[in-house]
Amino acid sequence: MDKDDFAGLTRREFLQAGAVGMAGATLAGLPGLAYGAKKPKYGGRLRVGFRFGSTGLDAHRNQDFADYLNYCLIYGALTEQGKLPHVEIHPMLAKSWEISKDGREYTFPLLEGVKFHHGKELDSQDVKYSIERVINPATRSPRAFAFRWIDSVQVIDKYHLKIKLKEPFAPFLNSLTVATCPVIPAGWEPAATKPAPGTGAFVFKSFVPNETTEFTRFNQYWETDETTGDRLPYLDSIYLQKIVDDNVRLTGLRAGDLDIASGPPLNIAAKAILEKPISGIFMDYESVGNNWIFFNVTKPPFDNKKVRQAVAYALDKKEILKAVFWGLGDIVNNQPFLNLSRFYIPVQEREVNLDKARQLLAEAGYPNGFKTEFLGFSLNYDVAGAEVVSGQLKNIGIDATIKVIDRAPYYSMMRRGDYSISFRGADERYDWDDAYYMFFHSSEIGKNNFSRYNNKTLDDLLEKGRTTWKWEERIPIYKKVVEHLWEELPVLFLYKPAVGYALQEYVKGFRKGFSTRYAWYRGGAKYWWIDK
Repeated sequence: MDKDDFAGLTRREFLQAGAVGMAGATLAGLPGLAYGAKKPKYGGRLRVGFRFGSTGLDAHRNQDFADYLNYCLIYGALTEQGKLPHVEIHPMLAKSWEISKDGREYTFPLLEGVKFHHGKELDSQDVKYSIERVINPATRSPRAFAFRWIDSVQVIDKYHLKIKLKEPFAPFLNSLTVATCPVIPAGWEPAATKPAPGTGAFVFKSFVPNETTEFTRFNQYWETDETTGDRLPYLDSIYLQKIVDDNVRLTGLRAGDLDIASGPPLNIAAKAILEKPISGIFMDYESVGNNWIFFNVTKPPFDNKKVRQAVAYALDKKEILKAVFWGLGDIVNNQPFLNLSRFYIPVQEREVNLDKARQLLAEAGYPNGFKTEFLGFSLNYDVAGAEVVSGQLKNIGIDATIKVIDRAPYYSMMRRGDYSISFRGADERYDWDDAYYMFFHSSEIGKNNFSRYNNKTLDDLLEKGRTTWKWEERIPIYKKVVEHLWEELPVLFLYKPAVGYALQEYVKGFRKGFSTRYAWYRGGAKYWWIDK
């Protein structure tokens, strides 16, 4: 391959290049996205370079993002997340579910004949044990809060169980995925370096904490490829290696030492996706997660709603996204969901209007603007975003400097309210409750409500939204939530960042839907295969 293919653009060069037609990035027929005329092959060892490494593999105690990615390979759960942006919930180890009329009881029939990696058949006792182990304070599970609604877990028979809730909780099915409760055999006590057997497509083989993990094919895995009828997975093994530097991961891919590299440098990815593909390597991205601006609404000047609104009118989201993510990603409209998502609520978008912004500042008592400071920690794209935003705010007289600190003190300061304004990245949101309650309910002040926003009207809506479990009845509630946030602006939602990935062209079966996450409904590593 030509070295020029990897020549990076500077941000200035990219911005000066002007708009690039997205038609050239059409995905149909590109390597890795479809089987095409070839039948998938079994075998092969897939080597993946990832930015993070897992520090432990106790499925209910070690719950960082890197740990979760490993669990996607090893474990199953009652339910499973569908692809973005809809993120619908599907049965996994459960065949289905039945919800009582009052929304307090969930009955699950289980799949029969599903085997754990050590040979035992899955049954209701295993599910009950796993849920109760997450709840047990002795486990110290970071996800125990997701089950605070559970009153009891009752085994009906070998393949049926009932979960009773203390009160209705609308997104309860979201809490039963691998992200919260991987199912392990009853009575098993895993350790950080000795994970419990799972029912997933791959079996744990080896682990060096915070460095490497390896998995091998589970020959008795229960799922088949709905396209070919073949039993999944196709690969013999997957080897995951922590490589922190984006450029080093890409170099490893170029050298043939890796088959997949997550998060390649975005300037190179943008050029490959939007302009000139790289010979022998397929690159793409998906818009995953969120970037937003938090205002501390308890301190001047951002305690004044008109100041927050002025900031919203002053910022050009498209230009910020272009400068930070090289034209990749998607802007959002006053909520952390794209307009294709089932959770999207139509609302009028604010267009850039500098005259309106200046007028609002004058009405708030700041006709000549003011000085402020962004608080952030050293995550490249967050710092870059704050830099672009501060540059745009100068257009209305706001002089914003940037203070960058380490991650741990950053979150301590945010929880204490020791800041004025902050540019922050956040994880993907999977439900209205997940998107709004933790960030805006007054009970979360000092925890996740970094804006310290306290409004009884919004509190009441958020409480009603999470205990109203019928979909059609939740929609008008969250319409009011979104409209309230549009007006009050404790947070300014900006965009969904680009999460890139690069694959050797011989890696096939890669399905878009959740970036390089290793498992989701009808997608992930169990479908990948090597064509060589």
